[in-house]
Amino acid sequence: MKRTIVNPHWTNNARTVLAAQFHYDDGRIVNAVISETETSNPDFAEILSKFTKEEIEKNTIRRIQKLNSEKLTADQKKQEEIERVRLEKLFAAKLEIFEVPGIKNSTDRNLKSQIRKSGSVIEAQAWASALLIKEFTASTAAAANTSTDTTASE
Repeated sequence: MKRTIVNPHWTNNARTVLAAQFHYDDGRIVNAVISETETSNPDFAEILSKFTKEEIEKNTIRRIQKLNSEKLTADQKKQEEIERVRLEKLFAAKLEIFEVPGIKNSTDRNLKSQIRKSGSVIEAQAWASALLIKEFTASTAAAANTSTDTTASE
């Protein structure tokens, strides 16, 4: 059965192992990895007879570039996914922070704004803590003034 050899390229630095696709007349495509052996592999010899070493080297360089590009794209997608998850967690944390009664009922627009602008969960928690401490201090002082006013009026 007749076959066409497509895209032969080296798979090792020693240049002793070739990979190629064999396209057969019946439509089958076989991915082959062929080693040079002491007994001389006929597929290896056939590839070297049909393609120059320069063509094989160019195919190898193209293959390496393609793999590097695919790896870079995969790495970028992974980083984008990590960032997306981080931002989702940050958004969820901010929603949860604004459900805390002391923060929800606060009139301090500046600290609430700092929570909204936070770039990380820890930063949002820090601003939330600052706001809660301020609200607690204010309510404690107000309670102390009320009890002092009540005592003074008696």
